[in-house]
Amino acid sequence: MYTFVSFTVVELFEKVWQTPMVKLAHEIGISDVAVAKACRKAGIPLPGRGHWAKSEKQRQRKPKPPQVEGNVRFQVLDRDNSLVTAGTDLNSPIVRRTIEAPYQLTEPHALVSQWLKSAKTSKVKDGYLDYAGKRVLNVMISTTLIERCAIFFDALIKEGEAEGYSWKINAEGKTIATVNGETMAVRLIERLDKHALPAPPPPKRRPDTPWEPNFMSQRSPQFEWMSTGELTFKIEARMDYGERKNWKDTKTAPLEKKLSSILSGLSSASVSIKVLREKEEARNREWAEDERRRLERAHATETQRRLRLSVVKHTERWERAERLRAFIKAVEDRLKIAPIADQEMANRWIDWARKQADLLDPLQGNLAFITTLDVELESWFSGSHYGQAEKGWWSE
Repeated sequence: MYTFVSFTVVELFEKVWQTPMVKLAHEIGISDVAVAKACRKAGIPLPGRGHWAKSEKQRQRKPKPPQVEGNVRFQVLDRDNSLVTAGTDLNSPIVRRTIEAPYQLTEPHALVSQWLKSAKTSKVKDGYLDYAGKRVLNVMISTTLIERCAIFFDALIKEGEAEGYSWKINAEGKTIATVNGETMAVRLIERLDKHALPAPPPPKRRPDTPWEPNFMSQRSPQFEWMSTGELTFKIEARMDYGERKNWKDTKTAPLEKKLSSILSGLSSASVSIKVLREKEEARNREWAEDERRRLERAHATETQRRLRLSVVKHTERWERAERLRAFIKAVEDRLKIAPIADQEMANRWIDWARKQADLLDPLQGNLAFITTLDVELESWFSGSHYGQAEKGWWSE
C-alpha cells in the first residue's frame, strides 16, 4: 500500500531550488508542508516566499548545498500496486470511500458510553472537563462539545474496528489505537480562548475608619476560558519524518468530514512507527556491536597492562631481594676479615636477613603465579579511564 521515495540531501537541495515546492510535492506524492519540514530537519535552505513568482533576475541567489551526508526518505502511497490490486486503469482516478459522522448518537460504543457518562458528571478545570483520574477516552473539551465529540469518536472507533483497528484505554489513561499491530496514543482536544479577568475594585472606605492597605491588587491574575468549538485530533507517537499527526476543524470542513483522512492517517502512522522502530532497533544493534568490540579491545588492553604491571612488580621484588643478598654477602665477607665479639649473634642475623630476602624474591614462591597469562577483570570494568594515563616501562 505504501512505499518509500529516497533522495540524498544534495539531490533534494537541487530539486527544491529547481522546482516550485507545490509541484515538487505533487511529483513525490506528499504535501508541500511535509517536504518543507523534511528539508528543515535535514538542514536544507528553502527559497523564500514569492520566490517563483519573481522574474529569474529578481529571484534569490541559490546558496551553497549543505555539507551533510545521508538520505531524506518520504513515505508515499504506492499508486502502481494500489491501482493494479484494485483492477483499475492507470489513467483512471482513485476513488476512496467517504466516511462522515452521523448527526445523532445511536447505540454508542462501550468506550464512548463510558466517556459520555463521566463527561456529563465531571467538573470543569481551566475550561476543560476534569475526569478526576478516570480511565476514559482522552478528550479535552469544554462542556459545550460533549455531544459532538461523542458522535465523532463513536464513528471513528466503529469505522476503525471495521477496518481491523482496536481501541483501549491503558493504565496511564491514554487512548490507544492498535493499527496493523502498532500501538499509538490519540487525543481529541478543543482550542480554548483565554481571557484575563479584571481585578475587583477596592472596597470603599468609610470616612470614620482608618486607612488599610489594599492587598487585592497583589493577587494572582484570574482567567476565564471560553469555548471556540474548534477541535483537533492528534496522534501522539514517534514517527518518521513528514508523517501527518494532526487534523483540525477548518472553515470548509469540520473533523466529522475528515474521518476517511484520519483513518488513512492512522494506517500510514502505523507503517511509519514500524519503520522508525526498525531503524532504531538496527541502530541499537549496531551500537551494541560497536560497544562489544570496544569493550573487547578495552579488555585486551587492560589485560596487557596488568600483565606488564605484574612482570615489572616481580622484577622489582627480585632486584630488591638480590640487592639484599649482595649486602648480606658483603657483611659475611667483612666479618671474616674483622670478626666481632658476639659472632653467634652475627650468624643469627645473617640467617634472618637471608629469610627476609627470600620473602621478597618471587622466584622462591609458586612460579605458576608469575608465568600465568590469565587476568580476571572486575565485572564492572567498562574500559573508561579518568585522569592521566599511567607511565610505565613501555610508555613513550
